[in-house]
Amino acid sequence: MKTWTDDLPQIPFAYRDLPEGGEWMTREEVASSLGIGEFHLNALLMNTNRIAMVRTTTGKELAVTRASIEAEKQWRATASHWHKALRLLKDTLRAL
Repeated sequence: MKTWTDDLPQIPFAYRDLPEGGEWMTREEVASSLGIGEFHLNALLMNTNRIAMVRTTTGKELAVTRASIEAEKQWRATASHWHKALRLLKDTLRAL
């Protein structure tokens, strides 16, 4: 059965190769680690380039590098309220 998405062009994603040694986390682990929900995590992953996504060995699932999550946690812990508000404004404008 043909669906409306069959004729759309396939856009290649620029995901990195899976890092060695378990230096990646699943999306559920990332949401739990950052203390955010699934919707907020999806918005963070798709609207910004701060979180590095990788493909798992099967190539079907997506994961996130631990280094990018640690950098995000560090930024959230040390950024002022002004910088957080400015980042939210930029991310919102970028999403439009």
